[in-house]
Amino acid sequence: IDISEGIRLFNEADFFSSHDFFETCWMKCDRADRLFFQGLVQISVGCYHLISGNKKGCLSQFKKGTIKLKNYLPFHMDINLKDLLKEIELIIIELDEISSNQDLKKFWNRIPRIEIKS
Repeated sequence: IDISEGIRLFNEADFFSSHDFFETCWMKCDRADRLFFQGLVQISVGCYHLISGNKKGCLSQFKKGTIKLKNYLPFHMDINLKDLLKEIELIIIELDEISSNQDLKKFWNRIPRIEIKS
């Protein structure tokens, strides 16, 4: 499965489309990669919730996605999951500490890019 389009969409902050792309991959992938693609779907959805101001939805999806992606550390399909999860986990920690009504815009520039092993 070529996942470069999903990575491009994610890195361009088109989280809704990257979610759709990774969901299609999940439907077509081998059993061994199912949690990987489910995790990418959930991280994409979490980012979408973050930019939409939905703290609860963001945290829920980020937490579920990181649990799944940890099964594939440090790299899978050339994605640097170690760095991606480190950045997502820092956002989770900070989101857990703020009140529900705080503006989440300060996190937008902290959303990590998906980096490929070079």
